[in-house]
Amino acid sequence: MLAIGIFDQDVDDKFSIKYPLLYTPGHVDLLFNKWEFLKSVGQGILTSFTTFFITYGAFKESVDSEGVNLDSHELFGCVVSTNLVLVVTAQAALDTSYWTVFNHIAIWGSVALYFAMTLVFNSRLLRLQYVGVFRKALSTLVFWFSLPLVLTILLVPIVAYRFYKLDVSPTLSDRCRYVQRQSMRRSKPVEPQIRRRSSTRKSRRSIRSGYAFSHQEGFGNLITSGMLIKKSHDAG
Repeated sequence: MLAIGIFDQDVDDKFSIKYPLLYTPGHVDLLFNKWEFLKSVGQGILTSFTTFFITYGAFKESVDSEGVNLDSHELFGCVVSTNLVLVVTAQAALDTSYWTVFNHIAIWGSVALYFAMTLVFNSRLLRLQYVGVFRKALSTLVFWFSLPLVLTILLVPIVAYRFYKLDVSPTLSDRCRYVQRQSMRRSKPVEPQIRRRSSTRKSRRSIRSGYAFSHQEGFGNLITSGMLIKKSHDAG
């Protein structure tokens, strides 16, 4: 979270200066308010329940190939914490829009550090009650079944909802990122291409046009006008 807060950015510094209205949503509490806080709390509760009960159902009365019982309290707690860490880290990666070296180190390094520290705490060096539990969990098929299942159930709806919002109701930052991508494409040199005649019939372009595939010049005027901020503020 610290890496995202410090190093992540919606657009680059030039567009931040060019479109100062990007700072307006924070001033009028559109990004963090009571409703956004309650949604975060609800998502946290749903994540906890999903992680707990899927892991509980997967490991209940389960045994390995050698007949060793796998529904112990120590192994269950280790698997639940592992699933939770990976889900939260994956969502942090989805929330990152501007990847830097520090973001990669913080996100992927967090996963590697968690696995390394868990293996150390479960080793014979410290001689705690969780000795060998994490190694045992990694060697079972039940763990590798519950992990992708939890990730899919918790992350796919979030990704689908964000794509829906991006297509139907893009935010001011989304529109500004679109303008930034368009300007970067125009600045790149275009290599000449030889057109070939096709023996088949000409392909038809999709008549459906979202904002990301619009043929207009951009959303610069819409961003600077402040209409999006006024609509969002009136709706709030």
